[in-house]
Amino acid sequence: GVPLGVQRRDPEGGADATIASEGDTVQDGDAQNSLLKEDEIQEPEDPVLPSEPELPPDVLHKHDENIVFKILTEEYSDRAVDLLCNHFFKDEPLGKALYLESPREVDHWLSKVLPHMIAHGVSIMAIDESADGRLVGVAINSVKNRGDVPGPDDFLAWIDPQKDPKMFRIISFLTQLASDIDFFGKYNVDKYLSFELLNVDKEYGGRGIASMLVEVSCNVARKQGFTCLVAETTGIFSAKIFARHAFKTIREVQYSQYRQNGRLCFPNTGIHNSARVCLKILEPLEEASSKS
Repeated sequence: GVPLGVQRRDPEGGADATIASEGDTVQDGDAQNSLLKEDEIQEPEDPVLPSEPELPPDVLHKHDENIVFKILTEEYSDRAVDLLCNHFFKDEPLGKALYLESPREVDHWLSKVLPHMIAHGVSIMAIDESADGRLVGVAINSVKNRGDVPGPDDFLAWIDPQKDPKMFRIISFLTQLASDIDFFGKYNVDKYLSFELLNVDKEYGGRGIASMLVEVSCNVARKQGFTCLVAETTGIFSAKIFARHAFKTIREVQYSQYRQNGRLCFPNTGIHNSARVCLKILEPLEEASSKS
């Protein structure tokens, strides 16, 4: 599931790169002379802008001045757990509805499952280079293969229904949300990328980092041969971000309709009123390149 506690502010449109140069007016001198020269006058060339410095090989994208995006590696696992415990699970709508206490009810299982998810090599991190390499955002993504059986990279492998009843309720709901959709058969793929958790440090909200985490994830997926991307969202902010990146909602479940034994499972979700399954189909790389 990909809930998100950060609302993104759209960046202002940048200045146009092309500079319109005003024609120089002829102050004096022979008007005819200037007409003769007209044909010879070349259009003034746009000033040559300094080319962007080449990014180090492990940097996928640079955003603002100091935020770099890279593949999330296991050495960052503990920092990712801290970020998610302090920012994601405190704001995620379903956790809030159940008064989930983070980190107390989260870190013991999250610290176990995260290294297994990171090992898939498709999660993305945002690092602030101006703040000693501080981890400021993550997209925790996993690979789902046809024929997979649940393993240690599955949330439910580590969440105990007795010890973690709130988290078990949330993850069970999100697992059921799309459990009957056969992504492999329906979209004719042997693997797909699943967005599991998307989060940005609150101090860095409103800078488009969450949106860029999704964009970079899509680029990495495309390079690795994925054509099917799936995200589950539990709040409106994450739903908007995925919609902006051309994900289509293929299922929506209203929280007001989701009851067990007649009781609402997730009361008081505030402005967030539904969970969604969102899907994006990418063109295979070879098709995309043959069109260009």
